[in-house]
Amino acid sequence: MRPAPAAGLARAAPPLARRPLSTSSPLGNLAAAAAKPAPVFPISSAVAPDSDVRHLFDDSTYAPGTSSPSGLFGYPVLTSPEALGPLTDRTLAHARAIVDRIARAGDDPSGRELRLVVKNLDRLSDLLCGVIDMCELVRNAHPDPAWVAAADETYEALCSYMNELNTSRGLFDALVATLAAPHSPPLSHAETQVALTFLRDFEKSGIDLAPDVRARFVELSDSLMTLGRRFLSSASAGTAPGPPIEIPDPEKALDSLGPQFYNTLRRTWRGAALVAPGSWEAQMIARYARDGEARRLVYVGNARADPERVGVLEEMLAQRAELAGVLGKQSWAEVALVDKMAKTPENVRGFLESLAEHHRAAALSDVATLQAIKSASITGIEVAGDPERAKLQPLYAWDRDIFTERYISSLAPSTLEPLAPYFSTGTVMRGLSRLFSRLYGITFRPAPVAPGEVWHPSVRRLDVVDESEGVIGVIYCDLFSREGKPASGAAHYTVRCSRRVDDDDLRGDGLPDGWDAAVGPGLETAGDAIPGREGRYQLPIVVLTTDFGTVERDRPALLGWHEVETLFHEMGHAMHSMIGRTEYHNVSGTRCATDFVELPSILMEHFVSSPDVLSLFARHYATDAPLPPRLLAAHRSLQQSLAALETHGQIVMAMLDQQYHSLAPGEAVDSTAVHNALQNRVGVIPAVEGTAWQTQFGHLHGYGATYYSYLFDRAIAGKVFETLFTGDALSRDGGDVLKNKLLKWGGGRDPWEMVGDVVGGAEGEVVARGDEQAMGLVGGWYVK
Repeated sequence: MRPAPAAGLARAAPPLARRPLSTSSPLGNLAAAAAKPAPVFPISSAVAPDSDVRHLFDDSTYAPGTSSPSGLFGYPVLTSPEALGPLTDRTLAHARAIVDRIARAGDDPSGRELRLVVKNLDRLSDLLCGVIDMCELVRNAHPDPAWVAAADETYEALCSYMNELNTSRGLFDALVATLAAPHSPPLSHAETQVALTFLRDFEKSGIDLAPDVRARFVELSDSLMTLGRRFLSSASAGTAPGPPIEIPDPEKALDSLGPQFYNTLRRTWRGAALVAPGSWEAQMIARYARDGEARRLVYVGNARADPERVGVLEEMLAQRAELAGVLGKQSWAEVALVDKMAKTPENVRGFLESLAEHHRAAALSDVATLQAIKSASITGIEVAGDPERAKLQPLYAWDRDIFTERYISSLAPSTLEPLAPYFSTGTVMRGLSRLFSRLYGITFRPAPVAPGEVWHPSVRRLDVVDESEGVIGVIYCDLFSREGKPASGAAHYTVRCSRRVDDDDLRGDGLPDGWDAAVGPGLETAGDAIPGREGRYQLPIVVLTTDFGTVERDRPALLGWHEVETLFHEMGHAMHSMIGRTEYHNVSGTRCATDFVELPSILMEHFVSSPDVLSLFARHYATDAPLPPRLLAAHRSLQQSLAALETHGQIVMAMLDQQYHSLAPGEAVDSTAVHNALQNRVGVIPAVEGTAWQTQFGHLHGYGATYYSYLFDRAIAGKVFETLFTGDALSRDGGDVLKNKLLKWGGGRDPWEMVGDVVGGAEGEVVARGDEQAMGLVGGWYVK
C-alpha cells in the first residue's frame, strides 16, 4: 500500500500480494547517527547445514541459539509501543533539518551542496520510509492492539508530512538545479536515474500548481489515505455485516448435506435455517447443496451490497479522479501509468481487450463443461461428453463452486494420494535455499531471535548468505496461522531497503551537538562492509506473511500445491529485495514500476513446476520418500482443469480496475452498475443483482489502475524462463543472467531495457524500445 496517491519524495513500499484474487471464490465470479541494531551473531559467510532450515520450520521445539533482549527487528529503540511517539517526533525533526538543507543547497557557492542533493533526497526518503514501512508491517501483523494503534498514529503522521513534501517547491527547485549544474565528478548513471525518479514523482504531485491548488492536492492525498484504509479494512473482512441468510425449508433445501448439518443451524420462528454470511456453513452450502435456490441465497448473502462499503469505494474513486484533474490529467489511470511500463491507459486497454478476445472461447468451453454437469444432475442424462445431446442448463455464479467440485472429483481417481505430505513447510524452505544456491550462490541460514525482536513466537528469522559477500539481508517469516492473526493473505513487506550509508553527511544536516542523545535513537544503522563493494551498506529486512497450518508436536505444517506456489511467489519478492541492492534506497529491490515488480515472483512459479527443482526438496515428511512424478502430474492435471475460466476472470478484473480508474474528474460512478455491465459484456457468467462483489476487491486500492500487472508480468515471466532455463531449471548461467541483468538493478534501470537484455535477439530489440509494438509483443507471449 502506498501512503500517498502520488507517492513522490518518500515512496513507502507497498506490501506485495501473493497473486490476483481467485475468481473461483464463492464471493464473486470475477474472479541514521544512531545505534546499530545489535547483530545476533557476527556477520560471516558460514553456511549452516540445510537440515537446520527444515528444522527451523518443522520442529516446534527448534531454537537456534540464544541472545540478549532486543527491540522489534533488532532495533534497540523499539521495545514498547510507547517508543513510537518519540520516534515519530525524532524522525520529523531530522527530516525537517534535511529538507531545509536541500532547499538551501543553491546558496552554497562551492557547489558541494547541490552535488549532494540526490544523496540527501534519498536519505530523506529512507529516513521516513524506514519508520513508515516498519509501521505498515506492525499494524498489519502485530497481535498487540497497543502496538497496532501506535503504529497507525505514526504511519498517518509521517504520511501526512510526506504529502506536504511531495509538493515542496524548495526540494523540487534544488533537484532541477542539481540536474542542470555541472559537477565534478559528474552525476553517475545511478544518481541520474534516482534524480529522474524523484523529478517524475514531484511532477506527478503537481509541483507546478498554484499554491492554493497544491493545498487541495495535499488535502485530497490525506483524505485518500483515510479512505484507502477504510476500504482495505472492509475488503479484508470479506462479507459485509448484516442479518443472517435465511434458508427456507432446510430439510429439503439442505438434504444433500445431511440432517447432522442442517439440524445444528439456528432457526427462525417459521423454521427457516439461519446461516452467517462467510461462515463455514455458508461455504458448505455453496459447494455441496443440491438445491440451487439455497446456493443462490448464500451467494447473494456473501456478496451482498452494503451501502456504506459501496460509498467508501465510490468516494475513493471520485477523489482519485478529482486529484487527476488537479494534476491536469483526464483520469487517475493516466496519472498512475505515466511511470509504468505500459505508459498509457490506451496501451493497457488494448492489451486486456486482446487477451479477453483470445481467451473468451476457451472460457466458454469451460463453462459448457460445467453446464453439462449441471444439466446431467437435473435431467439425469449424461451430456458431459456430448453437449449437443441435450439443452444445457444456464450456469449462474452460485453454480460454479458445486459443479467445479463435481467436475474435479470426476477426474480424480479414488486412490489418488494427496500431495501435502511431500511438502512440509520446512522441506519447501530448504528446497528454496537449495534452489537459490544453485542459481545465485545464495543460501538461507537460521538465526536466533532475541527476546522482543519479533511480534509473535511463531515468527522465524533467516539470514540470507551470499557465497562471496556473506550476509546480505534478513527475512522474517510469519508463516503459520494463529488465533487473531489478520486475514490479509500472503504478502511481502519491505521493512528496510538496502542503501549505502557510510557517505551520509550527517554533520551537514545542521543538527545541534548532543541532539541525538536528547531525542533518543532512531532506526538508522552504521551499515555493514560487503566484500568487493566500496563503503558500508544497511542490509535489507523483509517480512513474508502467510496463513499456513500450525506445527504440531509430531507433525509439521503440510502445504497444498497452491500454498507451495504461494511460498515460492512471495520468496521471489524477497529475493528481489535481497539481490536488488543499489547505493540508493529509492530504487532498491522491489521499489520499481508496479507492472515490473511482480515479474520475479511470478517467475518463481515456473521454477516450482520444474521436476528438477522439485527433486531438490519434495519428499514425504515421515518416510523421506521422493514425490512420485506420476502423482504430481495427476494433481497438476486436476489443478489445470478449467484454467481458461480462471484466467478470463482475471482479465475481467483487470478491465474493471481500468474502467473504475478511467473516470473523468467530476464524473459520477455507480460501481455496481459498471461491474455488472462489464461482466455481462465480457465475462462468461452473468452478474448477480443485489450483490456488490467489487467492495471485496482490495487490490483496487494498492494496485489502482495497475491490476493488469499480474497478467502482463506473467507473459514476460514465461518468456524469460523459456529463454534462460529451457532444459535446465537449475542453470547457474541462467541464474547469473537473471541476477545481473534483471534482479540487481531494482528500479535503477528501464525495465523494458532489462527484459530486452535478457530475451536478446530481434525480440529483445523490439522489447527494449518499450513502445506500442513492445506491448503487442508481450501480449503475443501471453497468448502463446
